[in-house]
Amino acid sequence: MPDTPERVQSVTSGDLKWTDIKDPTAAETALLGKEYGFHPLDLEDCLSGKVTKVEDHGDHIFLLLHFPEKDDQDLIAPNRVTLFMGKDYLVTCHPSGLGAISLLFESCSADEQKRESLMKSSPFLAYSILDAQMDAVFSILDDVQGDLDAIEAVVFDETKSQAGPINHARRKIAALSQILTPLKLYIPDFSKAQKFTKEDLSIYFSDLNHRVRLAAGTVDEMKELLEIYKDTDYVTTSNRTNNVLSILTILFTLTIPATLLSSIYGMNIPLPGGAVTGVTGFAGVYTSAILLVILMLIPALVMIWYFRRAGWF
Repeated sequence: MPDTPERVQSVTSGDLKWTDIKDPTAAETALLGKEYGFHPLDLEDCLSGKVTKVEDHGDHIFLLLHFPEKDDQDLIAPNRVTLFMGKDYLVTCHPSGLGAISLLFESCSADEQKRESLMKSSPFLAYSILDAQMDAVFSILDDVQGDLDAIEAVVFDETKSQAGPINHARRKIAALSQILTPLKLYIPDFSKAQKFTKEDLSIYFSDLNHRVRLAAGTVDEMKELLEIYKDTDYVTTSNRTNNVLSILTILFTLTIPATLLSSIYGMNIPLPGGAVTGVTGFAGVYTSAILLVILMLIPALVMIWYFRRAGWF
């Protein structure tokens, strides 16, 4: 297969050939079909496959897996990785953004010792690639855990709302769950690759299964923890809102007697004790005003005493 610089590269160790394709196109997958005889549906999945799968085609195994990657907006997006694994070859197709595979390929190309240690067989090389991808997954999980720790530090502070950070974290965790759940279901089928090597790789298959299950379990725990934070934030926000409404209601209630008296004695008609009656007293023309203020304060003070006794504030 002719190589396109940088995007399609190959490295060989002994009888094993590793061909790595970054951002594959239809033309490049068509060349794969001609050289290796891969099924057209599998080649199509390299470009648009959305369903995680591991299929045994006899002379080769096809894997379509998805791994998470953080985008420019600090959100989690799935990235498609496809592998064609035969006895003496491994073909990987992936986006250029997945740096773990690219770094592993570069190390195999530049370091002969590294190349010999990783390219002992196609199943072991595939395991090394998937293991490197899982390292990247756990790095993302550490970042999300950091977000949760930041939320936990302030979520119990009743003066601040964490609705925004909680929703952002929920979006990340939902994306991780959608990616890792299918991976957990299908990665055990990777053990079918044992037929391509005489070396017993069961311990490596078991290790990979354990790491995928651990990552998926960590996401489930994060999901449960975030639900606790969400409920806590909802309760504290509701309490804060209720406290504000209670204070406003009490203040409004205290003004009712004053509003009533001011409405009555503010009318432009002569009323007993009103200023327009010409009645004066100990304070002269201000006597009526002073008495009205006292009449306004008495029921307000009585209500304050009652509210305090009832424990309303």
